[in-house]
Amino acid sequence: MRQALVAITVAIAAVPMLLAVAGLPRPGDAQAPVHTHVAARYVAEGARETGAENLVTGVLLNYRALDTFGEVMIIFTALAAVMAVLSSAAPRRPEDDAPGIASAIPISPVVAFIIRLTAPFIAVFGAFVILKGHVSPGGGFQGGVILGALLMLLSLVLGRGLERPLLPVPLARWLQAAGPLAFAAVGMLGLALTGALLGYPAGPDQQLLRELMVIVLELGIGIGGAAIILGLFLEMRGD
Repeated sequence: MRQALVAITVAIAAVPMLLAVAGLPRPGDAQAPVHTHVAARYVAEGARETGAENLVTGVLLNYRALDTFGEVMIIFTALAAVMAVLSSAAPRRPEDDAPGIASAIPISPVVAFIIRLTAPFIAVFGAFVILKGHVSPGGGFQGGVILGALLMLLSLVLGRGLERPLLPVPLARWLQAAGPLAFAAVGMLGLALTGALLGYPAGPDQQLLRELMVIVLELGIGIGGAAIILGLFLEMRGD
């Protein structure tokens, strides 16, 4: 009975989805709205309306900012789900490990030296990718991945885990929520200035304000993404 109910529910949910897909323009259709007026509008007015010379960033953080906000919340929710599942699991006991297998593989001193040597340069490059994402290829998601990977490497090299985290726990929690908090702050500012959530002021004398709003979102996505990547790694590593 339960399986039949699940099958019926899935079928009911699938009908409107299939109808929506059937109504989409054919791939490559020259008369599709995206080719007739949407893309042309983005190219002609995107930099002025969004404050981002990189049109990809302008689309992600302005024209479809609510969708990007949803993506940020999904990443944040993934961390919360992993933490909830792993924290409720029974603690691992040493006797559970297979005999004769070391609990940790020592890090090569050569690898450790290279990571320590290049870490400042990787951090600067990640910050550059985040801060210049509105005018050049890059952005918060890309820079956050770079910084998150760096934090993972440093935690391995320095032998830092859940017992001695690389970042203080209270600070890590705030950094992990940087993305949602940045969107909330910029969204409320846009609401106050334009009457629309995540709205950007359109005046020609407010170009700098639009750019600052985009940079705040990029920083929130990048910093929050890096902290979440580190948190996911440490939680799944479990040590």
